[in-house]
Amino acid sequence: MTDAQFDAAIGQIVQRDKSGLREIYDAYARQIYQVIVGIVKSPQDAEDLTADLFMRLWETASQYRPGSGHKRYITVMAKNLALDFLRKNNRLSFDIDDDEQNTVVADTQDLQKDVEGKMSFAAALEALNPKQRQIVDMHIGMQMTLKEISDTLDMPMGTVAWNYRTAIERLKKLYKEGEHYG
Repeated sequence: MTDAQFDAAIGQIVQRDKSGLREIYDAYARQIYQVIVGIVKSPQDAEDLTADLFMRLWETASQYRPGSGHKRYITVMAKNLALDFLRKNNRLSFDIDDDEQNTVVADTQDLQKDVEGKMSFAAALEALNPKQRQIVDMHIGMQMTLKEISDTLDMPMGTVAWNYRTAIERLKKLYKEGEHYG
């Protein structure tokens, strides 16, 4: 499905025409399911969450900005839904992997050793400001690169990296001060 086709289908949904939702479902249901099952690790939960995603798409179609990259939009939506599900069911732990070896955040592996298993993901994020929380959630929770986050949020790469680095430093400080969450 092209961006133009997706935008047209969203337009149909906004007009309450279910054929737009059917087109998007037919094009992406399998991909969305794969993204979600990869996160929640339960086929039954993934099936339910995939259905939930399309219901949310129906409800929030008017919020979509045409031309903003529909594949990333729907994938981020799926990842957020799956992560929210895990958080609500206390099945997500704070786990930092340093997937980006050449970025300014190379020292996150040290934090992983210190924090892994000690802080719940949701509790750790609550200690951050909203922008930092979103960036950390996208990078750690959704395993997006800082470049992908920059593109998704339409924010300069340096700003994303600075916010991520500041957030990690804040979490390290909280951990060292003994403010454990969990």
